[in-house]
Amino acid sequence: MENRRVLPAWALIMIIFSFVILLSLPAGAYTILTPPMGKKLLVRARRGAACLVIKAANVERRSLQVGMVSNRQGTVESLAPAGSWQKDGSYYIHYALSLKKGINTFVIKPGGKKIIIRYQPQPTMPPFGSSEAGVYLFHRKEVVPVACRSCHDRKLPADSGLEIKELEKNSNFSPVCFSCHRRLISGSKWLHGPSANLECLACHRRGEGNKKTAVPTARVPNVCYRCHVNERQWKTKAYIHGPVRIGDCTVCHDPHGAKYKFELWADPKTGICIACHTGKRRSVQKTQGFHRHGIIVGSGCGACHDPHASDYPFQLYKPINKLCASCHLRLQGMTHGHPVGGHPLSGKPDPLHKGRELSCASCHRPHGSKYQYLLIGSLLGGNVCTKCHH
Repeated sequence: MENRRVLPAWALIMIIFSFVILLSLPAGAYTILTPPMGKKLLVRARRGAACLVIKAANVERRSLQVGMVSNRQGTVESLAPAGSWQKDGSYYIHYALSLKKGINTFVIKPGGKKIIIRYQPQPTMPPFGSSEAGVYLFHRKEVVPVACRSCHDRKLPADSGLEIKELEKNSNFSPVCFSCHRRLISGSKWLHGPSANLECLACHRRGEGNKKTAVPTARVPNVCYRCHVNERQWKTKAYIHGPVRIGDCTVCHDPHGAKYKFELWADPKTGICIACHTGKRRSVQKTQGFHRHGIIVGSGCGACHDPHASDYPFQLYKPINKLCASCHLRLQGMTHGHPVGGHPLSGKPDPLHKGRELSCASCHRPHGSKYQYLLIGSLLGGNVCTKCHH
C-alpha cells in the first residue's frame, strides 16, 4: 500500500490561522504616501512618469497588488514594484508609473483603491505658475514630506557612483533630489552641467525658509542666461530664432540631459527642427518622386541655418548666393550667366517674391522639390522660365 505523508495537526492549524489573518485584514490596511487619492490628478511634464509609494507592514506587503487599467474594457495589467525598503518596522514599496497622454487609472488591492492621473505632455517649460491650483506637484508644500525623510536625506544611494566629498563643495549641491530623480539623467549620454553635478538648486531655487522647490515656468531667460551668456551676442543679430527671442530654451534643449549632443531632445540633424517646422518633413524623409537637397540628408538643417540667431534672413549663415556657392563652387563670384547667357543671379528684384532680391532660391527650392535640380517647376515646356517671363 502506498505511503502517504500526513501533515501534523499543528501545521494544519497554522495554515488555517494564516488564512484567517489575511481574510480578517481590513481592505486596504496600508497607507498610500503619494500620489494623493480622492480626486483626479493633473500632471504636466516632459516625461510621462510618476511614482507610487505605499507604506505597509510585512503581512500587508505580501498581499499588495498594483495594476494599470490598459483598455476601455477595464483590463488590469499587473505592475511589479521598482523596489521595497524596510525602515522602522514598516515597508516602503515604490512603483514607477508610466503615463500615457490622457487618463491613466491605477488600481491597488486589497481595497480596490484607485489613483487617476490625467497626463498632458509638456515638451517645453509649462506656461503656468508652479502654484496653479489643480496641477499636481509633489514638492508643492515642502521639499521632502515628513513620511519620506527617514530614507530620503543628504546621503547618496550606495550605487550612485558619485563622490559626495567633491560635489558638496558647491553651494547648489542637492543630493536629496538624486534618489527619486536619478532617471532624469541616468539614461542620458549628454548631461547638463548642473544635472551631472547634482546642482539642482542652480535652477530649482528653494522658496522661503528652504521648504519648497521652484519649477521654472514659461520663459526662462533669467534661468538659462545666468550661465549661457551667449544671449548678449544673439540679441544683436537681425534675425533671431523664435524660442531664443522669447527665452524658452527648452523648446529644443532638455534642461537635465538627453541622448543627443547639446542636450537636444531629438535628432539634431533634422528631427529637432521638424518637430516645429512640420511643413519640411517631406524634405527630410525619403519619399518616392521627391528630390531632397543633399546637404539636408548629409549634414542636416544646421548646415545652412544658425539655430539661435543670424544677420541674414531665415537665420542663414551667409547671404543666400554665397551660402549656395560654398558648396556649388563653380558658381562662386558669378553675378550673371546662369542658367543662360546674361541671366542675372543677383542685384535684381525677385518677381516671384515681393521685397526680395533675385537669388538661387528664386528658381531652386533649397529644401527639396518634386522636380529635377530642386527647381520650382518642370524644365519641359519652359515651365520654370515662364513663371517670370510671361
